[in-house]
Amino acid sequence: MRKIKSLWELIVESLEDYILRVLILAATCSLVIGVVQHGWTAGWVEGVAIFIAVGVIVSVTAGNNYVKEKQFQKLFQKANEDFTVVFRGNEGGTQTIPFTELLVGDVIQIESGMKVPADCIILSGTDLSADEAALTGEPEHVEKSDVNENNVAYNPSPFILSNTLIATGSGTALVCAVGTNTRSG
Repeated sequence: MRKIKSLWELIVESLEDYILRVLILAATCSLVIGVVQHGWTAGWVEGVAIFIAVGVIVSVTAGNNYVKEKQFQKLFQKANEDFTVVFRGNEGGTQTIPFTELLVGDVIQIESGMKVPADCIILSGTDLSADEAALTGEPEHVEKSDVNENNVAYNPSPFILSNTLIATGSGTALVCAVGTNTRSG
């Protein structure tokens, strides 16, 4: 996740505006000319007023950008909180949990349109195919199947990898690896 920029970074970023640089140059010139023409007692007023205006503009801009950064971080974090249905416990019931709470050994429900949260082995499924373009770059959907009754694999690879997309079908799968231990992690 991207870290929030510090207030100092936001102030420096605000000062990169061309108009503000021109105002700072004008304030400096005005200060020097005013002090030379009218002395310190009255010559500093105009230049300092421009510096104060630039300071207010930079403060407001940096403050707004800081608030936007924090809101963006919250939105980004919320968008990354996907949920999945897990079969847990002795009752055989299902729970809906965030991807981050998924454990090795969990049995998850997979369905069409779902982004797979972890590396899994298919336990059962109907007409399953996965879009593995994110990992392999291949545009075709890969047909997936569980091991049939004769223990002969219909598909030599009953694995579904993390961050792939279930294109068609539904079923259940056993979680084998989560987080950084996945193939894409």
